[in-house]
Amino acid sequence: MKPLEGLIMTELIDPDFISEHWPTLSEMTYLNNASTGIPPINTFNAMKQYLDNKAVAVGKFEDTLKSFKEIRQHLAMLLGGDYSQYAFVPSTSAGINSIAHSIDYPSGSNVVICDIEFPANYVPWQNASKLYDFELRVVKSKDGAVTLDAFKEQVDDDTKIVAVSQIQFGSGFRADLAQLSKLAHNNSALLAVDIIQAAGCFDTDLAELGVDFATGQAAKWLLGPVGAGYIFVGKSVMEELHPRFIGWWGVENLMEFEYSERTQLPDARKFQVGSPAMVAYVGLLESLKTLLQIPGKNREKVAMDNADYLRKRLSEINIPFYDFGPDRNSAIISCEPQDVESLHQELMKNKIRCSVRNGRLRISPHFYNNHEEINRIIEHLR
Repeated sequence: MKPLEGLIMTELIDPDFISEHWPTLSEMTYLNNASTGIPPINTFNAMKQYLDNKAVAVGKFEDTLKSFKEIRQHLAMLLGGDYSQYAFVPSTSAGINSIAHSIDYPSGSNVVICDIEFPANYVPWQNASKLYDFELRVVKSKDGAVTLDAFKEQVDDDTKIVAVSQIQFGSGFRADLAQLSKLAHNNSALLAVDIIQAAGCFDTDLAELGVDFATGQAAKWLLGPVGAGYIFVGKSVMEELHPRFIGWWGVENLMEFEYSERTQLPDARKFQVGSPAMVAYVGLLESLKTLLQIPGKNREKVAMDNADYLRKRLSEINIPFYDFGPDRNSAIISCEPQDVESLHQELMKNKIRCSVRNGRLRISPHFYNNHEEINRIIEHLR
């Protein structure tokens, strides 16, 4: 994508909408969305109102259940499928554990991951491999990328799960989920995806891509609070997944408390073990409502325009960065300036927020950023 010199911002997203919903962005240069995003002001207000109501015992449980259904409906509008395919988990790690412990592993089974995953998407698989005695195959990356061919070398008829991040946290490499889905399904395996670095930024339809299971949480590109995690379960695999842990939120007739034999819910909610962190989900609902006021393609286009403009400016000042091409790049840019730790401290002092990951500077603009902010960080990188 050729950078459009900032014009795309005002054409696709009203700057007044940004200043209204994210007033604190005027006080800093925030380019650290791969770490945590800035929630819109409506999210803070809703969470405060919830806590204020709790202090005076205001609120009905029926209203909470209605809000939870609304959140699942909004997740489906944002990420594809329908609301019955979504449920709440405490975190991405909890979501990955949900799938890891809900399938059978016959003798000789294997699970395929890669070596540049965030720990949330490999520690659970390492643990599960010891508990269920399957082989954990680790695909080797090269220069921040893991090719489809590299996965093909590891996946076979004994593969049960191909587990991958839609976008890699450190390098910004974007996986080809459609092709990975075909690879997994052609070998009777499932595709499980950590979508935390894509949801809210990339226009994604998980059902259309053939993803069997996905998980993430709200605190990054979804611009929500920490603690509001979620899962997506493909309809074709819903019945074959059997949660290892079940709680009262995962069975039918939620409000029947007397002792009886309980029946597991037939949809993704069967993975919900206990009460969600309700204040966090109050915030997530407002973040989703705000995000969905902007078409998904517009959010993606503006974020990628900012990222491509940053790549262009980095090239001009000869700072190396990972470039995977237009089909595999994301809005995460991992570059390699000199003395990165000192540079990062200098940026912090000047209210420019980004991160250091794997010894490289990670810059991650979202749709609410602009070219002026990219130019600001470039001045410090010269």
